[in-house]
Amino acid sequence: MKEEIRKFALENAIKYNGKANLNAVLGKIFSSLKVKDKNEVIKLANKVIDEVNKLSIKEQGDEIKKFGGIKDKGKPLSTQERKTPDLENAKKGKVVMRFAPNPNGPLSFGHCRPGLWNWFLVKKYNGKYILRFDDTDPKIKVPMKEAYSWIKRDLDWLGVKPNKVVIQSKRLKIYYKYAEELIKKGYAYIDTIKQEEMRQKIWKSEISDEREEQPNEVMKKWKKMFTKYKEGEAVLRIKTDIDHPNPAVRDWIAFRIIEKGKHPLVKAKVWPLLNFASAIDDHELEVTHILRGVDLKVSDQRQKYIFDYFGWKYPETIYNGKFFVGGIKSTSEAKELIKEGKLTGWDDVRLGTIMSLRRRGFKAEAIINFIRDIGIDRSDVNISMDNLASYNKKIIDKKTNRYFLILNPKKIMIGGNKIKTAKIPLHPDFLKRGSRKINVKEEFYVQDEIKFGENYRFMHLFNFKNGEVTSYEHDNKLNAKLIHWLPVSKDLINVEVVMEDNSVVKGYGEHDLKKVKLNEIIQAERIGFMKLDKKTKNKMVFVFGHR
Repeated sequence: MKEEIRKFALENAIKYNGKANLNAVLGKIFSSLKVKDKNEVIKLANKVIDEVNKLSIKEQGDEIKKFGGIKDKGKPLSTQERKTPDLENAKKGKVVMRFAPNPNGPLSFGHCRPGLWNWFLVKKYNGKYILRFDDTDPKIKVPMKEAYSWIKRDLDWLGVKPNKVVIQSKRLKIYYKYAEELIKKGYAYIDTIKQEEMRQKIWKSEISDEREEQPNEVMKKWKKMFTKYKEGEAVLRIKTDIDHPNPAVRDWIAFRIIEKGKHPLVKAKVWPLLNFASAIDDHELEVTHILRGVDLKVSDQRQKYIFDYFGWKYPETIYNGKFFVGGIKSTSEAKELIKEGKLTGWDDVRLGTIMSLRRRGFKAEAIINFIRDIGIDRSDVNISMDNLASYNKKIIDKKTNRYFLILNPKKIMIGGNKIKTAKIPLHPDFLKRGSRKINVKEEFYVQDEIKFGENYRFMHLFNFKNGEVTSYEHDNKLNAKLIHWLPVSKDLINVEVVMEDNSVVKGYGEHDLKKVKLNEIIQAERIGFMKLDKKTKNKMVFVFGHR
């Protein structure tokens, strides 16, 4: 695997002036090789690409000869062309796809995967993107009024521009109309049998007497669902193959009664279940292709009965595996923890919501590149946030200025120093960007434990041992530990950093931090990347992003 990655990296580097691109190389790997652990491949690819990019163009050319030279000498494909698969029976300008989140919370990192992939596919075919809010469960996955706008904002931040926005709860009359048509056709019936008893019948492929009732009798009972029947007393079922191999497909429930719903937008008693509302919408909105989790194949089997009964053509379906992100809480779990006060809100740094990632300084480009590179197929994907952090670092590393922050500071005295002012670049690779000046005294704040008898080097300043300056030039022979520092001074800024576990660490920052603007990302040297969250006259609060 490492050799294959190196070959792809060399080919890409030679095509692009000696610098291989991680996104391009991963795209080649995932499309050409069988990958069991994408997480490990991404780590390995990062390492190999760094090695290849350090070689001269001549060295890269010499090495690629060992692999038989560059085989693909054609014009490089664009990122979108390289990463986006073809759709079955798709025509330019005719593709219609939908992303259908439940607005019971903001968009999460995991849920943005189908949101983005629907967008990638639609863009490839110059098609139409529909944002459809699946919000017809006012009892268990109760929608949040704020979540509708949150999801729209998060998608917009990710570059997704829907052509149409649909809210299912506002389409109840449409669903009722189609339900009545199915009743009249004899394809649906009202079930008033106790839930557990009916479940056993379906499991045994037994038909109830109500299933055989005439449409006019069924229609009377349907009307009673809105007036007489109470919650749990009646449901509308779609007739299917009662001997279907999968009991979940047999006579599935299309509508139920919810008397004390907590829906923020609509008051209603009779609610469609997802499979019914989704089937009707996919037809009405002329959806041509559906991106669906491989674990939801049963939805296809159920919904095709609706399409067959009305004589409609069912959309093409693309299946994708599950997307597991280590350490990220589910929306329902997060909602409960927020309610209990154990999380500070939906942008709590411990969550994997898009608003949390944005607060921590993750860029939309990093998320887009990462989601595109892991691809879309039937395989399950397990990733850690460290992988996303590596993508983000490649984007922000060159743009972020460096500053000294000392967290949990300790005072030390160092004698013998002759330097009064340290001039330190804002970025070591871009000296023209400027520098900051720090006045130096004998007292310093440090973050590290200073041990007697060991050599240390203050970054951009001097070497010292046992409290005395020993030299000024960087000397590898000293094996000195490199540490950052700040002078004990009234000019320092009080800082707080909200860490990954939501703990708050206090300390000091250099005077030039005052120039940092709200929401700007910096790199605190030897600590990591962080974003300015709050700024007052007396204090600056940063949110830690990653290392």
